[in-house]
Amino acid sequence: MSNPSGRSPLLISAFAALAAGAFAQHTALVDLPDSIAAPGTQVVWVKKVPRYCEGPATDISTGTVYWSEQREGNNPEWPIWKINPNTPSDTGTRWIMNSNQTNGLFVDYQGRVIAAQKGKIVRYAKTGAVDTVLATSGSGATFNQANDLSVGRNGAIYFTDLGSQVFYLSPSGQLKVAASGLSGANGVEWIEEENAVYVLEANGGKITRMDAGADGTLTNPKLFHSVNIPDGADLDSHGNWYVGSYGDGAVYVLNAKGERIGKITFNMENGQYNPSGGPNGNIDNCHFGDADNKTLYCTGDGGLYSIKLKIPGRAWPAATEAPTGLVPAPIKSGGKTGSAAYRPDGRFWSDGPEGAAKAGDAGPARKPAPRLPLLEIR
Repeated sequence: MSNPSGRSPLLISAFAALAAGAFAQHTALVDLPDSIAAPGTQVVWVKKVPRYCEGPATDISTGTVYWSEQREGNNPEWPIWKINPNTPSDTGTRWIMNSNQTNGLFVDYQGRVIAAQKGKIVRYAKTGAVDTVLATSGSGATFNQANDLSVGRNGAIYFTDLGSQVFYLSPSGQLKVAASGLSGANGVEWIEEENAVYVLEANGGKITRMDAGADGTLTNPKLFHSVNIPDGADLDSHGNWYVGSYGDGAVYVLNAKGERIGKITFNMENGQYNPSGGPNGNIDNCHFGDADNKTLYCTGDGGLYSIKLKIPGRAWPAATEAPTGLVPAPIKSGGKTGSAAYRPDGRFWSDGPEGAAKAGDAGPARKPAPRLPLLEIR
């Protein structure tokens, strides 16, 4: 039963841990609005790995989830895992053993895996063989171990390396520094509908929004939200944010205005499955997946976790279909009638008549829109 605030705080047990029997019970505190998660929703420990893990990425077409297992120093074995949670016989495998210190991952619409690595951005074929080296440090800009990345529908990439800069790789392969002056630039989310890039600054404890120029340059930084050591994030189709807080061992849920509306505290078990030693363990990143795109996969201490939600993640066109153009559509805004350009695939849902609200708007009753919020009015 919901309380008057519309929230259902639940101390729950992940059934994967219970089934294991030999392991201590794993619990998580789920405090989410009923509009996002049904009462009784559980966190599932999908795959136990006795190390710190990163970079979940999903292939919607197959249900496969990829993530990286972090190792120490220059250890050459930094594996990339894969698992299909919908296949009972699939218990997870180390897909690639030596991945050149891979961290963040992304699956494109052809099922190829793009990896942020030490001094490189690399794309793997489905076989696990290197398909293409997309960028190399020193060719246009110098970066260390690439950390996280965000891929646009035209194939351009923004990525970070935990330093003070954000890097932009154009569709033609030109590498440049897009922004400087950040503090531990960690996660990065490119929201093309807003012509904006959000950078999660681990040292600064904040999420910074910047305007994205046509040439990839980022300007006009503004504070979006403050988080204790923010690492990585994903968004749902209502524009809500799911932000991994390494410092708190939790995923914070924000609405499109940057207001905190929920929290999932993972409460890792002590011992080999909490190698970083935080009081709640450490959660770093998350990404939506499954056929309906309603399962949020999370990584951190102990491997891969998931939680089933009501609202689907925003659709990544680069992961689900070949890029398509814009389509004109009528729009009513402020009592005026005009026309707007929409993306035909749909990434967000929006409020308002004919789905005409801007992507950044937030409200308690968001309605599904068949197309994306407007990109421009003309």
